[in-house]
Amino acid sequence: MALSIGTFNVWGLPETFGVGDDVSSRMRMIARDLSRCGLDLLLIQEAWTKEVRETLAAGARAAGFGVAQGPGASGGLMTLSRRPIDSTRFDRFGFRGDPERVAQGEFLGGKGFQTTVIEGDDGPLRVINTHVHARYRRERPQLNSAVRTAQLLEIVGRLDASPETFVIGGDFNCTANDPEYQIFRALSGAIELGGGSDHPTLSRANYYKRHRSGQDKRIDFLFVRPAEGTDWEARDVRLIFAEPARIRDIDRSLSDHFGFRAELSLSNAARTLASSRASRPDPRAFELARRLLEVGRAETDRRERAHSLSALGWAGTALLACGVRRTSVVDRRRFLRAGAKAAAVVAVGPALAFGSLARLDSDRKRDAFDDAHAVLASLEGDAGRARS
Repeated sequence: MALSIGTFNVWGLPETFGVGDDVSSRMRMIARDLSRCGLDLLLIQEAWTKEVRETLAAGARAAGFGVAQGPGASGGLMTLSRRPIDSTRFDRFGFRGDPERVAQGEFLGGKGFQTTVIEGDDGPLRVINTHVHARYRRERPQLNSAVRTAQLLEIVGRLDASPETFVIGGDFNCTANDPEYQIFRALSGAIELGGGSDHPTLSRANYYKRHRSGQDKRIDFLFVRPAEGTDWEARDVRLIFAEPARIRDIDRSLSDHFGFRAELSLSNAARTLASSRASRPDPRAFELARRLLEVGRAETDRRERAHSLSALGWAGTALLACGVRRTSVVDRRRFLRAGAKAAAVVAVGPALAFGSLARLDSDRKRDAFDDAHAVLASLEGDAGRARS
């Protein structure tokens, strides 16, 4: 079986208050270009709004694609396939970002991974489309890596539970030099189809990234995790959706990312040397993953303490305001009484909000890191049994 596979973050944010530049125009152009993209399979990220999803789905169907998408935004993920789609499901990551960081959207977006089963020449092929946590804590890169490691280990757990061939792709928000990429490669048995760091999908050649100060880089990847007895070959690796788009009399781009594609050939044969080596996890990857997960767990505990203290502070403010409101001096001064009453009411909201963050969100984050540790333990057990 030969498949032309692409991944593309379309940057389909709500087009309000200057966010999501030129969304409607860009989505119409992407939908139009689907008929001539030359792909059999396209993994889409950041199709956040209903308008974006409807525009892309209509263009995909007109171009001969089937469309796999979950209910609602489903993490902004859509999978387009020219081969028949048997089933699809969406799994939300256990770690969802910080709810108080509203502008970042990681918590509200509810990122995860979509698993789609399509019909292949010799049986079903499983395809995972994902978009992991962004680099919002630039001053703490190790914490960013910890979060993405926990999320990627959820995908590794899915791969480990199924012996079939998988194609995995999407926006990984890291480069081939980052520890979470290396952990994923080592523990999943997946082989990257693009040859490392070539073909930058974040580039100053992109109109929307023309003011970037950092180096061009690729954070959008395609992988294959071949089943036992499956040979594979990748070729025609290049950028896609990278041409200029004429919007409002200016040559812009179709997204703030360029897309990336590869042609993958699969056959029933002896496994390649590369596949055989990838199936043996490097023991150092387990230790690196554990260290990063502990960084994430420690940050979760710190945030819980900080939010608990904030909740106590706001609750104390509310109690103090209520006490002041009842004094006889304040009763004779209506404007002070009204101000104290308002302060008490206003302080209750932050107390409840920070208290909820301290308890509910911290518990969810701890569960996510604990689940990632469980995947590691299972993989280590499998590796130990294989060696013996």
